[in-house]
Amino acid sequence: MKRFLLAFAATALAAPVLAQDWKGAGRLQGKVTDPDGKGIANATVKLDCPTRGGGTTVTTDKKGNWAYLGLVGCSWNVDVAAEGFVTKAMVVNMASEQSRMPPVNIQLDKPQGPPPELLEAVKKGDEAFAAKNWKLARENYEKVLEMRPDLGQQVYQKLAQAYAGEGNSVKAVEYLEKSIAADPSRVDLRFAAAQSALESGLTDKGMELLASIDETQVKGPDGYFNLAVYFLRAADSQKAIEYFSKAIARDEKLSEAYYWRGMSYIRENQVAEAKADMQKVIDIDPAGESAGKARNVLEQLK
Repeated sequence: MKRFLLAFAATALAAPVLAQDWKGAGRLQGKVTDPDGKGIANATVKLDCPTRGGGTTVTTDKKGNWAYLGLVGCSWNVDVAAEGFVTKAMVVNMASEQSRMPPVNIQLDKPQGPPPELLEAVKKGDEAFAAKNWKLARENYEKVLEMRPDLGQQVYQKLAQAYAGEGNSVKAVEYLEKSIAADPSRVDLRFAAAQSALESGLTDKGMELLASIDETQVKGPDGYFNLAVYFLRAADSQKAIEYFSKAIARDEKLSEAYYWRGMSYIRENQVAEAKADMQKVIDIDPAGESAGKARNVLEQLK
């Protein structure tokens, strides 16, 4: 027991000594710079000698310089970190405390890809947008534009809808027009902007944007189909028929367009036209889901 207590005491006394075993008379110094060679202030330089019980951390001055006197001879792990830069690690071998060491100059690189704060703003904006928290969505999308103005095409329409959700129709129209100005040649943007305006209650602006579409440049049915569905939900059957017809003109095999145009005809009491469209659905895809629904409608229209 006595021998055990002595051994325990020796271990307890040795622990603090071991914890400071990295201290000595050696010196390391250097500079931390960015890719352009400019010193980085407030970068942290962690010095660690695992075989001698640890080390210390220093901070660079306003010119990026750092130094520490009081190190033992060791293979020092040097880890350098600074906000906005990729952390870098290296090993500096100081053979003895009397070694005259050259400056440890370290260049930090900028991270590749979008900065974390941009990704966070996009994430919060999208989540708020999905939850219809228009104020929070707008605030985060505005942050995105501040950091990356070149992302305007991806953000303008959402900002327009967020502003409309907040009741600010003037700003909503402003961002809808920005989305068009960013790329006037893209017909899909005009469709999307028009639908955003309509869904946001900006009917006049939406119809103005629709009128600006060069129909000769419209190749596929999707833009017209989506607008037709909007008008159908808005109980404007005549407009729904008009835009379902435009979609069909660009894809005569689009059975869904025939089905919903037929339902729109029923709302307008145009029974013969409705029957023709339902039969067309069956002819295009006899085994499809829409064909089953069309048969039920025809049975009811007898």
